[in-house]
Amino acid sequence: MKMKKKLASVLTVIMLACNLPWQAQAAAPIVSNKPHKAPVATPPAVSEAQPVRAVPEPAAVKADTAVKPAAEVKAPKQTKPEKKAKKTGKKKSKKTKEKQSKVQVQQSNWRLKVAQQKLQVLGFSDERPSGRMTEATSTALKSFQKQHKLKADGELNDATYQKLTWEAFAKEGIPKVKGKEIVSRAAKYKGVPYVFGGTTTKGFDCSGYVQYVFKDCKAKLPRLADEQALQGIFVTQKQLRPGDLVFFTTYAAGASHVGIYAGDGQFWSASSSKGVMLSSLKDDYWKQRYYGARRVLITNGEVYK
Repeated sequence: MKMKKKLASVLTVIMLACNLPWQAQAAAPIVSNKPHKAPVATPPAVSEAQPVRAVPEPAAVKADTAVKPAAEVKAPKQTKPEKKAKKTGKKKSKKTKEKQSKVQVQQSNWRLKVAQQKLQVLGFSDERPSGRMTEATSTALKSFQKQHKLKADGELNDATYQKLTWEAFAKEGIPKVKGKEIVSRAAKYKGVPYVFGGTTTKGFDCSGYVQYVFKDCKAKLPRLADEQALQGIFVTQKQLRPGDLVFFTTYAAGASHVGIYAGDGQFWSASSSKGVMLSSLKDDYWKQRYYGARRVLITNGEVYK
């Protein structure tokens, strides 16, 4: 009996040992070689008709102005003086611009600059000519006006300017030589051929001819026509006297041709077509090209309106 019990217990042990792997295999999960997709969490659907409400800002963000000092809260009151300052700044800039424009106009005042030069020549001023009306210029003008019995207001009116130019010319112009003498010498060279750049009796150009005639009478003039046009004082055609210079615009702009007025509307010049000849100011060619006239002989007298 004991042997039977021992055998039975051995058999049960053997059977239990044989059953353990099968139980372990049954308990273990089945593993597949194929990859598995992880479950995706889908968000709740949002309807377009019902948009998501914005999250309200915290009270601290909205209350930024509350933490600012009182001076900053009353900012509109401080902006008023700034606006006024801007307006005054604009007014000042306008005034300065107006002053600058006036100065520019005065600086470009050629007539005033010439008057300052004449005041220097006559000894009324040692100021450098600038074309600007200064206290020194006004004082010099007053002194000149008093000496010549003009209205002493220190302003450069027409009468003062005319007198200034004449008095300076009377000091710097060609003295003693008379207009008739110049005209007779000019006629002496009638028929001399035209030569560009010519300055002798073998051939003249226009300004070379005029310079030669005046040199014959012991009077000096510059060589070129545009330089001769800066000599003496301006005269109109009605004021012309024998010996005055007449200028024309021909091959170049400005005073590019010059002649000697002979009286009765005629003048002597070295023409490019016929050489030295007598021409008329009324001829269509010269009439259309007339540029102006200058008086270089003091003996031809002061110019009046």
